[in-house]
Formats: sequence, structure tokens, C-alpha cells
Amino acid sequence: MSVVIQTRNADSAADEPLLTYQITTTPSPLKASPENPQAPEEIGELIISVARQSGTPADVEWIKVKVPAGTMAPDLATDLNKITPRISLTGWTVRLDGAAKEFVCAPAGSHAPIGPDTGFTIQLSDIPVSRKVGTAPITVTERSRTGNSAFQNRSTVFHLGKFPADFYLRNFLCEPSIIPNGGDVKLTWERSANATYELLYGDVNRDVTNRTGLDLEGIKSDTTFYLRATTGDPSNPVVRILSTQVTVIKPDLSVGDLVVNGMLSVLKSAQFQRIYPTRNRTYRVTNDGILHGVVRANPGASARVSVILYNDDGTMGTQDLYLSEASGSTAVCTSFTVALAGQQRVAIALFDDGWGPGDARSLRLEWRPFGLGELVEQ
Repeated sequence: MSVVIQTRNADSAADEPLLTYQITTTPSPLKASPENPQAPEEIGELIISVARQSGTPADVEWIKVKVPAGTMAPDLATDLNKITPRISLTGWTVRLDGAAKEFVCAPAGSHAPIGPDTGFTIQLSDIPVSRKVGTAPITVTERSRTGNSAFQNRSTVFHLGKFPADFYLRNFLCEPSIIPNGGDVKLTWERSANATYELLYGDVNRDVTNRTGLDLEGIKSDTTFYLRATTGDPSNPVVRILSTQVTVIKPDLSVGDLVVNGMLSVLKSAQFQRIYPTRNRTYRVTNDGILHGVVRANPGASARVSVILYNDDGTMGTQDLYLSEASGSTAVCTSFTVALAGQQRVAIALFDDGWGPGDARSLRLEWRPFGLGELVEQ
């Protein structure tokens, strides 16, 4: 049994259906009947699951299911009169309007309320599937309202594929399904040869027509993989999509706004670095973090340090000068703190001579990355 994704044809939010619909098919996917008109037709079944998601009931006059019939690729059935329709909702009936090619579901009265506890199904059985491979649009239209507003028509369209008899795509698996950050996975699937196949995930769209498996390395975030098969006439192709997922332990995340209602800890596993430069140095940081510096001048000495931050394009950005001067018998310290983005460069210029922990002047740099990261000398 397959689930078919719906497409809404509403011009605005006000035209969207008040009920939700989901179609499943048996077999999965539907098979087109043999092209030989003397051969028996393939038989299919549609089940439309209907529900009201909102807590406010909707009044419904009728629900119509339009099924294209004929001999062309966009036709689902060869003969609507052979279809057996049913509706599970008490007090409702369903009939075929042959001229409109619609199955009409209606309550005994002028309309009936459908609330959140009134889920039901519309079933179309014994469908003689058309002999032409292609995609058929199934239109579900409800005439509904809420409150005392006017009734109006609201439509949803489902696109059902009729596949060649020998087509198959199944058992799309990802192993292992749970990996550490940066781990590897193996994707496998079974497929027929009469289609083209694409693997889609993230920004990747990869042709895998001649494959039944693929190894992927270095997965850093939870990922859903989609395997898309396309076959039939290019003017009216049929498409089948299967999906599988991998869950990454401690994944990399890329988000827009981040709101934390509890406690945020980014330094818990940080690699703390302490450095005592003795001459001019340029560093690059591999991750976002905080660089803290302490400029110390021992008694009778002065210490000057220039800190230069570089822009992403390599040009020189801000430059600040920090001075400690100990004219008396006590050492003097001046501190500074700068925030650095991943891959940013920072230059440290030391004025005068005699820099070191036991010398007249010293500079202590402390690098605290947000998580894992290093201060790398260039």
C-alpha cells in the first residue's frame, strides 16, 4: 500500500479544504493494464482517508471524487461503471455521476457536520486500470463552511501513477541507521531496469540509474535520503519516491534563529589553550570562540601589544593597542577579550624586547573555543 501526496489547488488560504485527505493505493504502486485490449485489465483500489483536524466542526454539503476515465495516459480507469464505491460515514451515500466522471458522497440532509472525532474513508474498489502508463489527476472537492459563512467549493488534487507491469522499486535501506558524527552509511535498494533513478539528500541530486547501492562517508547531521524513480512517456511520466533516514549522534546543526529556554553550554567540552608568545605571531582559529589576553609589565618596565583582526577577504580589519606600564615596584597587567569567528585570522605584534613569563614583559593568550577548536599558528 502506498501513500500519495496531495497538491492543493487553492488560490488563497480561504479556499483551502476544511477537511484533510490522504489516498492509499493497492497494489503499491498501481500497475497499468496490458496494452493488448484482449488481455484482462489490472484491478486497483483507492482508499481516501478523511478527517477534520480543527476542533471546530465543518458543515459539508457533499464531497466529490473526480476520476479520469478513458484510454489516454492521464486516465486512471477504463470504465467508471465497473468501480465499486463505498463510504464509511453513517447516514451518507455515494453514487456515480457518469456525465461528470465523479463519485458524489452526500449526507441524507442538506448538509452534515464533520468534527475532529468523525474520521471516515471513501473507498473505490474494483478499478479497471487504464492500459496507458502515465499519471492520473484525482480531484477531491468538498462543498463546506464553518459557522454561518457561505458554502464554497474547495479542491485537492492527487497525482496517481500507473506503472509498467514489470516496474518495481523496493527495500530502500540505510545501514546503519544510527551513526556517530562523521560516520559512514551504506544505502541499498532493489529496482527494475525500466526506469531512471536519482538519489536526493541535502543539496545533492545524484544519478544512480545503474546502481543498487551506494556508500556515503562523513555524514555529520540527521539526513533523509530520497530515491526517485521516473519511467513512462516523458510527456506524462510516472514517478515513485522512497525514503530512508540516518540519525547522527551529536550532529552538526545549521539553523536560523535559535531560542534556548533552558541552559546553553558551549564550553563544557572546549579545548582550552594557553600560549605565551615571545615574538610577533599570526594565528587562525578553526572554530568560533573567545580569545583572552593579559599584558603584564614587571616593575620598571612597560609592555605594548597590538591586536589586528583580519576580515574574511584577507584585508586588515580593526587594530587595537594595549599598554601596561609599571613605573613603581609592582607589576601591572592589562587584559583584553576579542570574539573570533571560525577561520578568522588575528595578528599579535609585540613591541620592544624581552618577552616571556620570566622576562620584563609577558603576554598570556587564552583561547576558549565554543566546543572543539584550535588556535593555530600561521
